[in-house]
Amino acid sequence: MLTISKTKIEILFEQALKSPRKRAHLNLHTSFDDKVQRLYIALLKGSYVEPHFHALAHQWEMFIVQRGVLKVKLHNKDGSVISSILVGEEQNVQAVEFKPGDIHSVECISEQTLMLEIKEGPFVEKHAKVLLSE
Repeated sequence: MLTISKTKIEILFEQALKSPRKRAHLNLHTSFDDKVQRLYIALLKGSYVEPHFHALAHQWEMFIVQRGVLKVKLHNKDGSVISSILVGEEQNVQAVEFKPGDIHSVECISEQTLMLEIKEGPFVEKHAKVLLSE
């Protein structure tokens, strides 16, 4: 049995404080080869994941916000914004799932945000994401 304690989560936020990207990951899967990749991501205000997409047919992903608020944007190929939503505490939307090819960006707008990310594996870094700027 795997448990995730408050202490583990607080350590994750401490790691995010030391990160230039203002975020830290706690992998729950045992291997990048696992069929389902699961990880907690602690984000601090201002952390920004630039517009990107996942090109492979199995690369859907789901974010479930458990604390705080994220601004999630869906983009066109030219980078223009199709839609922008707030996801998380006291918001109408609590989770979001992206299909392969959905160009999206994520910004932490609360002081701290904790999200659970679930996606199909395996995880292969060279195929992880395509930045819109590439």
